[in-house]
Amino acid sequence: MDTYPIGLIGLENRRVVVIGGGSVAARKVSGLLDAGARVEVISPYICEKIRTLAGSGSVLMIERAYQPGDLTGAFLAIAATDDPAANHAVWEEANIANCQINVVDDPKHSTFILPAVIRRGDVTISISTGGASPALARRLREKLEPAIVPEYAELAQILAELRPDLIKEFPSEQERLSVVSRIIDSDLLRMIGQEGSASAREYARKLISDRNDSIVEDRT
Repeated sequence: MDTYPIGLIGLENRRVVVIGGGSVAARKVSGLLDAGARVEVISPYICEKIRTLAGSGSVLMIERAYQPGDLTGAFLAIAATDDPAANHAVWEEANIANCQINVVDDPKHSTFILPAVIRRGDVTISISTGGASPALARRLREKLEPAIVPEYAELAQILAELRPDLIKEFPSEQERLSVVSRIIDSDLLRMIGQEGSASAREYARKLISDRNDSIVEDRT
């Protein structure tokens, strides 16, 4: 199935309804909470993980079967029940309510699909098979995860902090890309893990300064 990958932003405090309360629904709920969504779970059966989240106030839990009207005002919906008829009813309401819908394991009745995700702070890597095989997407994520070390989160933060200075000091996009590539390909990742963020930031700024001096010399 042809898809167009996007990264959804602005989900903070948006109402998202998850129909279903099993382990699959729990995985979807966890990802939605990571994105800051205001999650409601509707199901006559609620697994322990979702109950724990509801007990902490992270999730609104409604213990009953889906009813027409449950998606009123929802921004997104996920149908994750083991009842095809119920999932289809949720999909039909979502279409009427202009609510984006994911029906688990049924991409033909979904307006979006949920990829396997690796998160390291602001670094997000999504892996999708276009709905063909979620199990394959999960396995690929498991293979890639060890290479995406936690230090990448801090590296992304450092680069974000440096970006205004880079734009100011290197008006040329080509020069700026060269400097950023030099920083990324440097020993910065190891420094973050072994010497701490302060040393890494100082080293990154030195790389920028050295490169700037080199460019000035070349121009003169």
